[in-house]
Amino acid sequence: MDIRYAVAGDPIGHSLSPLLAALTAAHFKQAGLSVNISENCLLQCDDVTVPMAWAWAGSGRKKPGVPSRLFGDLSRERNQLKLEKVISEVIDTIPTAESNFVPNGESLLFEDADRIKTRRGVTETWISLTAPLKHQLSIRSGVACIDDGLQNGSINQLRWDGVNWHCAGTDGAGLVAVAIHFGFDFDATGVELPLLCLTGGGGAARSCAAEWATMGGQIWFKGGRRALDSRGPWVDSLVEGEDVAKMIGPRLYINFDESSVLDSDADLHVNSRYELASPEIMVNSTESGLRLNGRWLLAAQHLIAWARLFSPEAAHLIPGLGLTMTRLQLAESLLR
Repeated sequence: MDIRYAVAGDPIGHSLSPLLAALTAAHFKQAGLSVNISENCLLQCDDVTVPMAWAWAGSGRKKPGVPSRLFGDLSRERNQLKLEKVISEVIDTIPTAESNFVPNGESLLFEDADRIKTRRGVTETWISLTAPLKHQLSIRSGVACIDDGLQNGSINQLRWDGVNWHCAGTDGAGLVAVAIHFGFDFDATGVELPLLCLTGGGGAARSCAAEWATMGGQIWFKGGRRALDSRGPWVDSLVEGEDVAKMIGPRLYINFDESSVLDSDADLHVNSRYELASPEIMVNSTESGLRLNGRWLLAAQHLIAWARLFSPEAAHLIPGLGLTMTRLQLAESLLR
């Protein structure tokens, strides 16, 4: 299967999504699947029609990508060869059974269900979206959505199979996966339910609120530049005031407006963003619990995109979250 991959948004030069795509494809090849990323591109834009036009244009005339601050312009052969060499070294150095980030065992981010048969084009285009593009598609866009991302204005993944567009919103599922990886139990009941302490009401925040509510968790909306829609699927899961004080379950705090802000009461603080500064600490201790680098959320939602949208028929072969984070850390180190 030949894949053209892009990540689109503004700013975009810091994005690690192309690196994650290359690592995941290499893992599939190691498992015996024919997955080749023939093009890996960063598209800087503020309109979702730009990456869609990039997909339609194919190998013909199209908007050029911008250089990555980590691995440069992948349209240049030397940069592409360097990336391929690093990916190969990482896959060889860290086999499937090894991982540095498995506090409660490995997390495999796919549902235990029947294999899904998916129509495939000879060449497909897979696109990850970031701000400010996540809310720009609607139910009238003519794109088939596999979840409630269109209704919630939180689309962050697109797939063009050569005939039809498909999309999904995986930010929320990624956040829940990170919480479970670090020991949150959504089978708890009453005041012991996991509590999401959320600041911000944009696309990623709405996706997280919707998925957290679907899992049965409680949500404390702490405000932000945008309000969280009062008609969303999370409404019945919102708690505040005295009800928050009574909650004794684990708390996860994420601030989509200011990523550096900490919540002293949170058991798990997930940074909503990440920088390319070196060295990077993936897990750091706080007074109340742990603070996670924003790469955790990125990696989890990326893997779920492969499992649910990009390659659901091979979801059982997707690498675990801890393994992916271990490989990502080494790949960044080698590229620097």
